[in-house]
Amino acid sequence: MSSNSPETKTHQVIDAYIRLLDKYSFDQLVQQPDENSWSIGQVYIHVWMASKGFFFKNAALCLSDETAEKGKSKKLIAYPIFLFEKMPTVKIKMPDKVAVQPRQPESKEQLVQKLTEIKSLVSEFTTKIQQSDSSLKTRHPFLGYLNCEEWVKLCNIHFKHHQAQIKRINKTLHF
Repeated sequence: MSSNSPETKTHQVIDAYIRLLDKYSFDQLVQQPDENSWSIGQVYIHVWMASKGFFFKNAALCLSDETAEKGKSKKLIAYPIFLFEKMPTVKIKMPDKVAVQPRQPESKEQLVQKLTEIKSLVSEFTTKIQQSDSSLKTRHPFLGYLNCEEWVKLCNIHFKHHQAQIKRINKTLHF
């Protein structure tokens, strides 16, 4: 596994999330800066939900021409995101029909288990990318059509994006 591979990069960012849990008590993980903001624990639940229920669900759909489309492309905004492996630093409001308020975690152990589950999915799909047809794509609501490899890479980018949110919560709550 190359140190520059999507699998290695995603495992590294998830491992950083897991190590960060040692910094907080459970009460700190579920403390919200205000009633309209997520707790750090909710950020963790969100990245797990998005990875499992959105990124890897779409990556799986890209493995079959029965569930994916050919001849479609990314939107212009997607190119710098993938080139720099970074989302814009602006807050993104999800459309109401797909926006989900993440629940609070049950325990630190639950968060480690969920993050470990995503690491397994990353490894599984990294293997599948090699046999996938890169022209098979599914639609992302903001970025256009992505193939299996791009969905896996977007998982990593999404985890990194939410590190900034965790830093903002830390600063607000003085952790």
